[in-house]
Amino acid sequence: MKNPPLVSVIVCAYNAEQYIDESISSIINQSYENLEIIVINDGSTDLTLSHLEKISKLDKRIKIISNKYNLGFINSLNIGLGCFSGKYIARMDADDIAKPSWIEKIVTYLEKNDHITAMGSYLEIIVEKECGIIGSKYKTGDIWKNPLLHNDICEAMLFYNPIHNNTMIMRANVYREHKLIFNKDYPYAEDYKFWSEVSRLGCLANYPEALVKYRLHGNQTSSVYNHKQNEVAKKIKRENITYYLNKIGIDIKVINSVSLLEIYHVDKSNKVLKSILYEMYMSLDKYTITSLLHFIKYHLKLFDLKQNLKIIKKFIRKINVIF
Repeated sequence: MKNPPLVSVIVCAYNAEQYIDESISSIINQSYENLEIIVINDGSTDLTLSHLEKISKLDKRIKIISNKYNLGFINSLNIGLGCFSGKYIARMDADDIAKPSWIEKIVTYLEKNDHITAMGSYLEIIVEKECGIIGSKYKTGDIWKNPLLHNDICEAMLFYNPIHNNTMIMRANVYREHKLIFNKDYPYAEDYKFWSEVSRLGCLANYPEALVKYRLHGNQTSSVYNHKQNEVAKKIKRENITYYLNKIGIDIKVINSVSLLEIYHVDKSNKVLKSILYEMYMSLDKYTITSLLHFIKYHLKLFDLKQNLKIIKKFIRKINVIF
């Protein structure tokens, strides 16, 4: 690539001495060389800062920002977003490993496709011992895939986060124009909220290859704060569904499962509405005998056997808790 644009890579690190050398080295050794590497040391109490200082002496592209006290991940990330210089912004976690072609492949694609605001990729999993609930479901070498095209990403965003934050590279002008930040009101799922907002500003895409290795271990947010993360994610899902329904002319203030079913019968080609109805049943604020009977009467034939069993089990479990 002639005159490759500057890419700013932001890494937040807190007590990451075990992983930081390998993580930063994977950025230094990218095939794409025009980089600004901004590392925020968030008041680490181990040898993280010492490791960073040694590495920075070997590569002038590294800039260290050291918080005097631990300000938390979201605050540290926003500090990094406030002092970058690149045409593109990339972010990686202090315990992950970027494959050598990560930045080159995505930036090359973005340079040829001006309509895409941000692009990420699949992830390759590294599973360590004692890595909690999440790690028990996977093995090293597994690939986490996600939707590739914008419309598919937006549909998936209604139900889960289809973006691997630590693979994403975004155009900096979009960040500056909209003054984007990671929202502290959505702790442990701030990336889900961030990319939900960005998806409404421009096109998102994913590269169909695992370009970053994601490490699963017992100290990361998804393991330590799994329950809280799920609760915040549920809040974001509801916000995204509300946004989608309002966009197609459905007033969420007056909607209920019956009216949504009527809409679905009018437009059976809209599979998203069916998925929303299923999601509503799986995340009701209150589960009662009345609502269970309502489901059996009106909606039992709408879903497949597996979905029906999940919904009924959810009702039974929640109603038993009440009694």
